[in-house]
Amino acid sequence: MQLLVATDGSRDASEAVEWLSHFPLPADAAVEVVSVVPPSILDDRVLGTPWAELRRQTEWIVEDARARLAKRWPRTTARILQGDARAALVDAATEHGADLVVLGARGLGAIASMFLGSVSLGVARHAPCSVLVCRATPRPVQMVTIGVDGGDDAGEAVKIFRDLPLPPGLVVRVVGVVEPWRYPSSAPSFISPALTAALKDYEAERRRELGAVVAAAAEELRWRVARVVSATPVGTPPEVIIRDAEEHGSDLIVVGARGRSRFERFVLGSVSESVLRHAGCPVLVARPRG
Repeated sequence: MQLLVATDGSRDASEAVEWLSHFPLPADAAVEVVSVVPPSILDDRVLGTPWAELRRQTEWIVEDARARLAKRWPRTTARILQGDARAALVDAATEHGADLVVLGARGLGAIASMFLGSVSLGVARHAPCSVLVCRATPRPVQMVTIGVDGGDDAGEAVKIFRDLPLPPGLVVRVVGVVEPWRYPSSAPSFISPALTAALKDYEAERRRELGAVVAAAAEELRWRVARVVSATPVGTPPEVIIRDAEEHGSDLIVVGARGRSRFERFVLGSVSESVLRHAGCPVLVARPRG
């Protein structure tokens, strides 16, 4: 497995490195630490810090992260990239065939704050592989919430997670959210009984469909973990997935990069993006490399 670990010296980036000491990854993974600095052509007045000094600081940051990760992966390497952070990280992941990009939810950035929605979100949107966005205090991964919806990417997410060297005692919650049709307020009163019945039929049919998907995912994971719990709650997918993780103390949420809603429009930018923005624990946005 090829890992690309991004850091900028911020607290979130440092915690992302620490999360990797707990995350289930192969012992023989090839790990590269990278940090991004702006082009040297930029005026120091724009940067706020002289470029040469910024470069020296960045060299120390990547070496510190490399040394920490080398305790688990002795052959960890490090290098510095130049350019826009989002583009540079996506290009590096593409050029070097990364299987997983790891970064913190927020950071310092070379010029301004790296908020989720800029670098982290940009990488999650465009990386050619899975992306792990870390937040919260690092800890062992003992409980995981996986969101499924019957789409191809959700199925791939289950397979990608299944093939990791999962720790003993791990409990996985497979959640398929039934998103209800909303009763139209403009509907004439005389059709209310028929419309209500149709909505209930839709919800029941969707629950049956998702029940089969959840059961298949649970069966695929059952031989790899200590326990699998299945659920098909009703609600808005990102809200329900996040709430499930919070209520059960999940240490990780796994979602596919894209999925399937009732309008075939379950893409990063809707459910996955919303989970990334609001989750209180690390989120693995899983997609096959390519």
